[in-house]
Amino acid sequence: MSSRLARDSLVVIVDGDAVPGITIYGLARRGERSSVVFPDDGWFGGPALDEFVLRGEAWEIPTWDVPILVWPTADGMAAALRVSLAVVIESGCSVAWVGAEGLPFCDPPQLFDPGCMSRGVLAWMTAQGQFGCALDPDGPISPISDHELLMLRQYARGLADAA
Repeated sequence: MSSRLARDSLVVIVDGDAVPGITIYGLARRGERSSVVFPDDGWFGGPALDEFVLRGEAWEIPTWDVPILVWPTADGMAAALRVSLAVVIESGCSVAWVGAEGLPFCDPPQLFDPGCMSRGVLAWMTAQGQFGCALDPDGPISPISDHELLMLRQYARGLADAA
């Protein structure tokens, strides 16, 4: 990973262009979640968030690319992510997490497997309310540890490892 600041490195693709931002993901049993409505005040400028859904036989992963117009402080980022991930969890997802364009991502059955997704998750939340976030826009990109990935994989067992 680069030692550049996260705010200068994290991007998403919007209308074919790379723009500063993050991607929010959720993991749910297929067909068992409701629509997600992000709070208007979650992100400065209230960017429009379009949902894209990846699907397998037993699972679905809804995703939202979040363009960030003005990067918050580390505390502001943690607060915005806590609220955003909680909304995804409330929709019926068992796990929600944050990544960005160019960071490792794998569909189940390799979801959260360190061999495939090491250094690919920046923040996370479980349906039990556990939350982890070390994302500081003014620091280098600092993904969660492989140990935390394995914890998420175990937590999402039956979906993360489903074909």
